[in-house]
Amino acid sequence: MAVVISQKPGGLVITFDRGKWSGTSTYVIVDDAGASMTPSDVWNAVVVQTKLGPTEFSGGSGALTDLGTYFTTGPRMRQVAADIRQVDDGGYVYEGTVTFDSNLGSGSTQLADRPNETQEAFTAIEYSVQGEPVDVWRVGATIPSGSGSDNPADTDIGGTKVDAGGEPITSFVNIARVTVRNVNVGRPTPPLSQVNTRNNANFSIGPFSFPDRSLLFTGVQISRVATSTYETVYSFAYDADLHLRQIASKSPHTQSVILGAKSDTCTGTPTSADQGFALCVYLRQPFPATSSFSSLNMTT
Repeated sequence: MAVVISQKPGGLVITFDRGKWSGTSTYVIVDDAGASMTPSDVWNAVVVQTKLGPTEFSGGSGALTDLGTYFTTGPRMRQVAADIRQVDDGGYVYEGTVTFDSNLGSGSTQLADRPNETQEAFTAIEYSVQGEPVDVWRVGATIPSGSGSDNPADTDIGGTKVDAGGEPITSFVNIARVTVRNVNVGRPTPPLSQVNTRNNANFSIGPFSFPDRSLLFTGVQISRVATSTYETVYSFAYDADLHLRQIASKSPHTQSVILGAKSDTCTGTPTSADQGFALCVYLRQPFPATSSFSSLNMTT
């Protein structure tokens, strides 16, 4: 009596979804003499242990080896589970199924499960970049850096005048919307005090590092996804201009934009000719408060 194991025709499924490999491979297990077998007979067979058993359980990961070097290099996948079931009434035929899952970190020697979307320690980072319309009176203006953007002084920003009679034109600023999803056991505490604040130091999310004051924390959403398990979605907006917006200086008496010639400067007296451009343009910060985003208890 000898146990024989062979792959079932059509019994292999390999899936790549959301950056994660997974799959199953099913085998037919019989006795070469056609004898009946018990589950112990099957599991005690060396050929079954070699084929179905992961290496961390003293098996041979033979099912993984069957997939070829592409999946064993790194390795991209590992065997995480195996089961057998009897497929006839007499115990003459069994099926064994191996489950594959992704390895954490290509080339890493540490074997660890990559959690699914509703499992603890799951993290996802998503980006969306688009141009958003803003009113501008100048292009090529000087943008203060760092803490200089918190409460900029009433100093003309320079640049090229592009308004028409004090009316701004619409330009576009590149905005990156960033979301970070964490799944953890236990209800988290919403960081209410940090909503609508900007980062007070360089802050990294995934492979990207956002400069000081450029990232605005716009909100958080907490949802229950399983028993005592919650998904927290943190939302951010990145603006290369540090979220500053232009305003044109107005007359305190008429509340109309103070105009001047294109060649006039903010510190000079406006000329009578070509009264077609805003004389002085300043920057305002709608989100002057900053905070340390490292205190958000967010996994990135």
